[in-house]
Amino acid sequence: MKKLVAIVLVAVVGALLVATPALAATSLNRYEKQVLTLVNKQRVKRGLAKLRLNNKLIRAARAHSKDMGARQYMSHDSPAPNAETWSSRLIRYGYTKRGYRYWKAGENIAYGAGLYSSPYSVVRQWMRSKAHRAVILTGKFRDIGVGAVKTSNGYGSIDGTVWFFTIDLGRRIAR
Repeated sequence: MKKLVAIVLVAVVGALLVATPALAATSLNRYEKQVLTLVNKQRVKRGLAKLRLNNKLIRAARAHSKDMGARQYMSHDSPAPNAETWSSRLIRYGYTKRGYRYWKAGENIAYGAGLYSSPYSVVRQWMRSKAHRAVILTGKFRDIGVGAVKTSNGYGSIDGTVWFFTIDLGRRIAR
């Protein structure tokens, strides 16, 4: 009996050690948490499932927001020299299609300064746009990654601090 308990204990500890990286959520900054809360509030208000954080999508969204701020562009696809489509970026960060019978994803981006850099303002603008609202309210989506990155480089005609936002949403169903 002691041998069986020891084997089970070793198996459970081993499983936890292997699973820990997948379970450990990437921590969100204050703005990212607010965007997540506001997006889920919009979904729940309409009877849709809350989105759950996905580390791969978080890393992809955050990297894209950082890249847009650093290279001064506003697009789903990154410009040359390392041009990449938004869906290719999600796959590169591990939100892959391989091994899944169903894969669907969407993305919203934004930037803002001053009062227009608040998560509330950004989500409100997304909800006022038919295309952006459709992404947030896609019923099939279950996963989300949020990236909110601050730059002091300005953007366009804006000097000083600007926030860049990306939300990547998706769903994968195993074979």
